[in-house]
Amino acid sequence: MSADAYIAALDSALAQGKSEEIILRRVVGIAPNQVNIDVTCIAAVTAMTSEQLAAGIPATELNVILSPTQINTAQWPGGHVPALPPFNLDQRVPRAGVTDKVLLKTRGEPPRSVTFSDPQWVGSELVRINLRISG
Repeated sequence: MSADAYIAALDSALAQGKSEEIILRRVVGIAPNQVNIDVTCIAAVTAMTSEQLAAGIPATELNVILSPTQINTAQWPGGHVPALPPFNLDQRVPRAGVTDKVLLKTRGEPPRSVTFSDPQWVGSELVRINLRISG
């Protein structure tokens, strides 16, 4: 199966399933010159599974599955991907830590931090992003 087919299948599943709108936010700069770079995405947001809870992951965290489609369309977060290692991280992938947040639009909750990011690739093409968020 090609990367485009994987992305199309995920987009279709998100459109038909119990998905919700989220906002990915990357905070760039240092206060007082911080800027939020946002993109709205469709994602599947679910609670922790019993296996994850048994492994010690807090029940307050959520699993998020999203497609790179809206990220690619918006060219989020802008800029370019550096070409040489070790600085060749794909900037489209949300990063765990303090700079990237997820806002659950339909729930009206405060921003949640990305605690785990697991991008999925087919060849060199980003086809899916699995996140774990808390907050």
